[in-house]
Amino acid sequence: MGQFRTPTLRNVALTAPYMHDGSIPTLQQVIREHYAQAGRAGNTPAGPSPMRSSLIAGFDVSEQEVTDLVAFLNALTDITFIRNKQHADPWMQVDVKN
Repeated sequence: MGQFRTPTLRNVALTAPYMHDGSIPTLQQVIREHYAQAGRAGNTPAGPSPMRSSLIAGFDVSEQEVTDLVAFLNALTDITFIRNKQHADPWMQVDVKN
C-alpha cells in the first residue's frame, strides 16, 4: 500500500493527467501543488496521512523555475517517436504530417 511505479519522463508532456490517479491536469500544477508542497495526497483534517514519510519535504519554487522546469520536461518529448506510424493507435486516424 502506498507504493507506485514511477514511469519514464520521456514524452511526459503528452501524458496528462498526472499522478497515479490522474488527479493533476498540468505539469505546472504537479510542480507547484504537489512536489513543492511535499505532496497533497493523503492529507486529512487531522493532518498528513500516517502513510507519508517524514523524509518528504516541500521546497520554494519561483514562477520562472516552474516555467524552466516545464520547458525542460517538454524537451523530453520525442517527436520522431510520436509521429512514427508504427506506434500509432490502429483504430484512430491521426494527421502525422506536421
